[in-house]
Amino acid sequence: MVATLARLKLALLRNSLKRDVWRIVAMAFGALYGLGLLLLLAVGLFALGSVEPPWRETIVVLGGSAIVLGWAIVPLLAFGVDDTLDPQRFSLFTTPSRAFAVGLLVAGAVSVPGAITVLVAFGPALAWRDAPLAALAALVCAPLGALACLLGARLTTSSLAGALRGRRGRDMVGIVSVLLILAVSLLPATLQSWGLPAAGDWLPALANVLAWTPLGAPWAVPADVAAGAWGLAGLRTLVLLAWLGAGLALWRRLLGHVMTTVGSDQRATRSRTGRLPLAEALTRRGVPSRAAAVAGRSVRYWRSDPRYLTSAASLLVMPVVAVVVAFAISSSDESGIDAADALGWVALAAAPIIAWFGGWTMHNDVAYDSTAFWLHVSSGLDGRSDRLGRTLGASVWMVPLVVLVAIAGPASTGRGEMVPAVLGASLGLLGCGLGVAAVCSAVLVYPVPPPGANPMSSQSGDVGATIAGQLLSSVGTIVAAVPTLLALLPALLVSPTWGWLTLVVGLASACGAIVVGVRWGGSLLDRREVTILTSMSSWRKR
Repeated sequence: MVATLARLKLALLRNSLKRDVWRIVAMAFGALYGLGLLLLLAVGLFALGSVEPPWRETIVVLGGSAIVLGWAIVPLLAFGVDDTLDPQRFSLFTTPSRAFAVGLLVAGAVSVPGAITVLVAFGPALAWRDAPLAALAALVCAPLGALACLLGARLTTSSLAGALRGRRGRDMVGIVSVLLILAVSLLPATLQSWGLPAAGDWLPALANVLAWTPLGAPWAVPADVAAGAWGLAGLRTLVLLAWLGAGLALWRRLLGHVMTTVGSDQRATRSRTGRLPLAEALTRRGVPSRAAAVAGRSVRYWRSDPRYLTSAASLLVMPVVAVVVAFAISSSDESGIDAADALGWVALAAAPIIAWFGGWTMHNDVAYDSTAFWLHVSSGLDGRSDRLGRTLGASVWMVPLVVLVAIAGPASTGRGEMVPAVLGASLGLLGCGLGVAAVCSAVLVYPVPPPGANPMSSQSGDVGATIAGQLLSSVGTIVAAVPTLLALLPALLVSPTWGWLTLVVGLASACGAIVVGVRWGGSLLDRREVTILTSMSSWRKR
C-alpha cells in the first residue's frame, strides 16, 4: 500500500508536468532554489561542527523545531496541503487503515518541499561530525524528524477540516496562523528591544524544553549521545516514539472521519436579504445602477468571503508588522539605526506599500467569481459597468484605510509636513493599481481557490498564466505610477513643500488610470467574457 501510493503520487506529478510547460519551469526553479538553500544549510551545519556542543545542540534543536512547526502551520496560511492524494477520493476504494495512513504520509514526501525536507533532516549529522556515534544517531533520527514534519502537516489540516468548511472557522484559522507566525518570527528581537535577557540566556532553556516535544526531540538525541548521556538519549527516544505513535494513531482516526464526511458545510445557513445598501446609496448619488449593483455585491464579498477577507487582513496587518520590524531593526546594536529614524521611515512607507498591494490584489478579481460569472454574461452586463463596480467596491474601504495610514503615520512621528506627499503617492499607487487591475482581470485570469474552499489552499492550473498575470499587474502598476513617483522625489530630496505637487499629480494619475482602466478593461471584457467563463469552467472545483 505504501509503495503503491508513493508510485501513484509520482505518476500524477509526472503527468501534471507533461500538460504544462510552465509548470516544469516553475518546478525547476523551485528545485534549484531548494537545492541552493540545502547547500547553504549543509555548509552552515558543517561549520557548526566547530562550535561548542551546548550551543551546537541549541542551534540544531531550535532550527529543527522551526522546520517541524513550519510544516504544521504554513500549509494553513500560505499554500495549503497538497491534496493530489486527497483521502476523500479513496473513500470508494479502500477503508482507513494503518498502511493507508502511513502511505499517505510517505506520498507527501514526493514533492519538492517534501524531498528537500527529508534531505535537510539528515543535515545534523554534519554538525556532529567530530562525534561518530552522535552522527550515527543523527542519521537514525533523521527519518523520525521527517516523519514528524509530514505528520504535523496532516494532523493540523485534518483536525481543522471541519472548521475550514465554515466561513467563521476559516477566518479564525487564518487569523490565528498569521498571529502565531508573526509572534514566533519577531519574538527574539522584540524581547531584546524590551530589555529582557539576551538570547544567550534564554535560547538554551527554550531548546531544552522543545527537546522533550515532537518538535525538537529528533534533533536533541544526537547531542545526548555526544555527551555520553545514554540514559537520557534512550529516554528521549522513547518519548519521541511515544509522540509519533500517538500522532499516527490520531492521524488514522482523523483519516476515518475525513473519508466519511461530506465536504460541504452541513450547518444550517442563515437566510440573507437581497438588499445591497451600498448599491442603493451609490445609485442615489448618480452611479449607474448596474455598476452600483456590482459594487454592492463586491463589498458583500469583502465582508463575508474568506478569500477576500484574507487579502483584507493582510492589508490591515501590514502597519503593525512594519512598526514591529522597525523597532526590531533599531534595537540591534550592529544596525546603527536610531529607533526614531527607523519608525519615521516606516511611517512614510506604510501607506504607499498598502496602496500598491491593495490595488494589486484586484488583478485577478474575476477569477474569484468562478462559474457565477455566467450571471454577468447571461444578463448582458456591459464590461464598463463590471469594471467600475468592482473598482468602487474595493475603493469603499481601501481609500479610507490608505488615507488614514497616510495621515496618521507621518503625523504620529512628528513629520506632519510629509502628509501631502505620502497621501499623494499612496492615492496615486492605489488608483494606478486599480486601473491596471481593471485591464489585467479582463485579459488574463488564472486559477484561485473556488468559493467555499480553504483560502490558503493551492490550485493546480496554468502556471504560466499565474506568473504572467502577477508580473504584468505588478510592472503595469509601477509604470502607470511613474509620474507620481517622480513627483515624490522633490518632496523627499528638496523640501516637503513639494508634497502638494505630489498630491495633485497622484490624484490626477489615480483618476486617469481608473478612467482608462475602466474603459479599456470594459471593452476587453465585452469581447472576452465568454472565453473567460469557459476558462473558469474548466478549473477544478475543489
